[in-house]
Amino acid sequence: MTRDEKNASLISLQGRTSYRPDVAALARNQIAAAREASNLSFGEFADLLSSILSWPVTAEAVEAWERSTVPPGDVLVAVGLIGHSSAKMSTESQSNDPLGNLISAQFSDVTAVYSSRSEFLAKVPISEVFGEANEVKAAGLSLNLICQHYSDGAIKEMIEEGRTFKCLFLKPYGQYIKEREREEGFPSGQLSALTALNIMTLKERVLPRLSSEAQQRLEIAVYDEPIRFNIILADQGLCIAQPYLPETRGVDSPTFMIRKRWANGGLHQTFEQVFNSLWERREVNV
Repeated sequence: MTRDEKNASLISLQGRTSYRPDVAALARNQIAAAREASNLSFGEFADLLSSILSWPVTAEAVEAWERSTVPPGDVLVAVGLIGHSSAKMSTESQSNDPLGNLISAQFSDVTAVYSSRSEFLAKVPISEVFGEANEVKAAGLSLNLICQHYSDGAIKEMIEEGRTFKCLFLKPYGQYIKEREREEGFPSGQLSALTALNIMTLKERVLPRLSSEAQQRLEIAVYDEPIRFNIILADQGLCIAQPYLPETRGVDSPTFMIRKRWANGGLHQTFEQVFNSLWERREVNV
């Protein structure tokens, strides 16, 4: 189609001076669409607006704005914020702080950042990491958060209670653990020995003491790839993630606490995909 043909197919409103868009109806529709997307009643939506605005909103006002009267400008701005937030978060994942939900939606699902693993462990009880999770998935280098900070008996008890552990270690004496030793300045074989010890703890001190049924719930594997993150995922929606930085020990790396807040998207889903990808390529003969 030529430019003249395109221009000929366009309809100019400049020549239609009688045309007037129903702005009031558009505003009312915006209120209704935001409330329905949030799955809230008139009263609940009024409470949400009240928490954002500097004045109280009633259920009757919301109903009137949807059906007859023109909503004020500040209400439309607040509704726009709610609509933006609702696109990122399901109603079930929101807390009792609507304004906080709107703000925090802009900052993904990271709930806390610690300067190091040491600071994290000083402020967060390790038992809180696993909570009531039915499945714990971990991938990293030596998995010290599990093997060094939990006793053999505690791990055994959790597995006997019905929990599943998937533990993925960087392969001892493999290519990439040797590269990490050089990067962190350790003598050759030191990180490999620690990792081999942690694997042995699970295989020889925990696994044989489990009932035959429970043994199926402890899976141990290794991978031999460049190490980028230490990841622990608990199925109640908690993720603890650490990057492996150049010339920095894992214990000194920043630690991120991430809580799953929506079904799709967010950093929790990203780290879950990283773990699943590594797990698919695992070596099981350890």
